[in-house]
Amino acid sequence: MKKYLKDILPKYLSSSPYDKGLSIGSTLSYVLSGAFLLNLDLKIPRSFLRVADDYLVFCKNKKETETILGNIVTPELKRLNLEINEKKLKSGKFHKNKVDFIGFDYYASYFTIKENKKENFKNNIIRITHLTKKKPAKAIIKQLNNQILGFGHYYKHASCKKDFEELDSFIRMRLRRYLSRNKDSKNTQGNLLPTNNTIKGIGLKSLIEIKEKYDSKKNPISQKTTQKTTQSGKTTNMSNMLNLGTKAHIYEQKIILKELNQLTSLVKTINKRMIHLEHQVVNNKKTER
Repeated sequence: MKKYLKDILPKYLSSSPYDKGLSIGSTLSYVLSGAFLLNLDLKIPRSFLRVADDYLVFCKNKKETETILGNIVTPELKRLNLEINEKKLKSGKFHKNKVDFIGFDYYASYFTIKENKKENFKNNIIRITHLTKKKPAKAIIKQLNNQILGFGHYYKHASCKKDFEELDSFIRMRLRRYLSRNKDSKNTQGNLLPTNNTIKGIGLKSLIEIKEKYDSKKNPISQKTTQKTTQSGKTTNMSNMLNLGTKAHIYEQKIILKELNQLTSLVKTINKRMIHLEHQVVNNKKTER
């Protein structure tokens, strides 16, 4: 491993067409960051979260943050010939300040997609569906699907249902515009704009479908119950029958209780009459004497 890191890897990176390091999004970056930053991970004395080369360190106070940064992080990165991106360097109180980390905004116990990431995604969609492009519809849809799948699977963990619905609508609007004004597809489409089902039928993916599929996997119990209740209506009928049975049983109990109340009231009135008769008998005997 040391031979690869010291000899072969520098030669590979020097032959790369990029100015510094690897291309953005390369899976090799996760492997290399884990290998190079392992010593730094072991030296940080506080709880932290690292994704590739992005760190989120949880400290007790600002002084401790400055100590860890100055005495541990900076020297270790200098040894590795790496630098901190000062534009991304931020600190604050987690319960008060919004935290942006790896494209997400964390605030008030939930996290959302950063606004600039949504704008970047929209710009990519605009670039793909620009009217000056003379590509067939299948090629445009393939490019759109690549963007949708990458963006959707990355951000599906966030609270993003509304964002995904709006972005889906934006993508369909741009695709309709391209199909209606593109010379190659104008004759086949005519003046009619394709519906949502038509666009789905020609192969366009959906962000909201990715989100719903992910949410259903997170809650397998609710998914199983919904599947059971929709199988040929058998379970629904059985549940209805059970409900009717319990209702009938409750109704019978109510009738019995009502009759018991009537009987007890009759017994009470009879007792009162008996006591009254006993008093009358006692009084009559006294008068006879």
